Amino acid sequence: MTFKTLSLREQGAVLHVTINNPPLNLMTGQLAMELFQLHGLLMMRRSEIVCVVIDSADPDFFLGHFEVNELEAALDDPSKQSQYPDVNLIQGLAISWRDLPQVVIAKVRGRCRGGGLEWLLGLHMRFASENALFGFPEADGGFIPAGGGTTNTIQIAGTARAMEILLSGRDFTAAEFERYGLINRALPDSELDAYVEALAANLARRTPQVLAMHRAVQVKAVSPQEEPLFAAMAQENIAFRSAIADGSLKASIARMKTQGQTRESELDLPASLARA
Repeated sequence: MTFKTLSLREQGAVLHVTINNPPLNLMTGQLAMELFQLHGLLMMRRSEIVCVVIDSADPDFFLGHFEVNELEAALDDPSKQSQYPDVNLIQGLAISWRDLPQVVIAKVRGRCRGGGLEWLLGLHMRFASENALFGFPEADGGFIPAGGGTTNTIQIAGTARAMEILLSGRDFTAAEFERYGLINRALPDSELDAYVEALAANLARRTPQVLAMHRAVQVKAVSPQEEPLFAAMAQENIAFRSAIADGSLKASIARMKTQGQTRESELDLPASLARA
């Protein structure tokens, strides 16, 4: 299988996946489609691939928000919108990757925001360089992270910390995200690769049967949370549709388009949005 936005490299039972969607590694329809396709491939190869390690080809951007021109086009084209009122594209993507039989590890350098962060929160383990930054800029645009980001942040970090993350609109450091429980560890940049590689190599020694045992217990342990999780995601969609209806989402897109989604504006997105 050939991808345009993903590079794959197998190393025994470990699959290394590099996100490469220039110029800014923004979430796009093409990237989302390919992540769904890769999910399907991994489901077929559950007995061969034990661990998946995901990183980025761009040291400044692990994965960004949804590309605003595509988002605007989707708002005006019903065929590009979810056919299910309670589950949208990014929610479905995060849920599908969460449920993979392999252990999926993210290795984050640079910025991870918006839809990219929503998908990241669905992965099993998340390690980051101390220089990494994380954020949800949606509140500055008059809406909420509606791809599971609001729900997962509340479930993982707790209500008080989630409200700080979601409503402040600022970038959070890797150290803060580690303290809030949203990533496993923040590591010196010089140590990140070695730590994740050693962890992946250790996991690769586990049989699919051992992984399945652990995953089965995890599923049972979190199953009481499933109903409220999907109810909260349905509420995200209600809020998102409300932002569409009152015009706040389109106004936010227009402001972001004036900045041109340039590298300069995206490097400090909170400041750029404050100026818009």
